[in-house]
Amino acid sequence: MPLKIKPVNHGTVKADKNRYCGPSVISAITGMTTGEAARLVRSLSCVKSVKGTSTRQVRDALRDCNIDMQRYNFGMALSRSTGPTLAAWLRATVKERNADRVFLIVAGWHWQLVQGRRYVCGIVGDVVSIKDKKIKRRARVAEVYELTMTAAKVVTPPAAKKVKVVDHNAKVRRELKKLTNQYGFDIEYERHSHMYSVWMSEEAETLAQNLDHHLCDSHYCEDWAEIGSRIGDMVEFMKEHMPAKQVA
Repeated sequence: MPLKIKPVNHGTVKADKNRYCGPSVISAITGMTTGEAARLVRSLSCVKSVKGTSTRQVRDALRDCNIDMQRYNFGMALSRSTGPTLAAWLRATVKERNADRVFLIVAGWHWQLVQGRRYVCGIVGDVVSIKDKKIKRRARVAEVYELTMTAAKVVTPPAAKKVKVVDHNAKVRRELKKLTNQYGFDIEYERHSHMYSVWMSEEAETLAQNLDHHLCDSHYCEDWAEIGSRIGDMVEFMKEHMPAKQVA
């Protein structure tokens, strides 16, 4: 039986819900709850909490569920900054995509699943059309994987107990605070979406739009790891395009 994408399953216990995109796509392909998916990731990678998830973390979790990730680029140069937009990737892969193939995509620092003309991710929640207005079609595609079963069926292995680890977020926040002060960046936490938004100065944002730079459409982050990477991109943008504008 081929894999089939499903709506994200947050379960019935509110406290057990994980709202981040990694556990959400694991849930949407396996049927487990997002809380179960987060516990599985923690048990395999020994992290304290699951927010942003690396390719290795998602790969290891899916492997434990009898699902393999095979990387594909379909002849395209995939990149977080200069790769094709999700809309362009969808247009270019019309012949390759069908109801029997499931693709796991990283676009706009966000995990998402596509099967034929159907789409699901942690933000959308339900399985929708690839033309749904909620999908961020301008996000740049950085990674694409085809998912296949490696055994007769998908399984949900029991997750081990949590492992206590050191939280380095405090140090990261201090370092990023220095950069935001130096370059005039702004970090905001949006309570309605439980996400962070990161912005350059109004002048720099306008310039990014005029240059059609990928940063003009890249503001939302799920955790401090993503914020750090986004600010790194913004610092490079400032150094290249506005070297005289950094704040002393």
